[in-house]
Amino acid sequence: MEISAEKTKLMSNNTGGINTEIKVNGQKLETVTSFEYLGSVITDEGSKPELLCRIAQATAALTRLKPILIDKSISLSSKIRLMRSLDTSIFLYACE
Repeated sequence: MEISAEKTKLMSNNTGGINTEIKVNGQKLETVTSFEYLGSVITDEGSKPELLCRIAQATAALTRLKPILIDKSISLSSKIRLMRSLDTSIFLYACE
């Protein structure tokens, strides 16, 4: 197995101001402050950007459900189950 220097990025949680440099096959790895991994945004500033992203995705899903939620022929219990299964799962995805 080989490490690809083009595809590999470096993110450090070092707060001491020390500049970290790692080389792979003679190439210096690019240092980043955020990246996306398995659908979650990982940043050096904590979980706030990920929370904002999840809130936006859940709001978009709720907007798409609006025609169903305002339909009077669908029972309230069905609407609640739909909300719990779709919207809540989007919001809580990858939440450990």
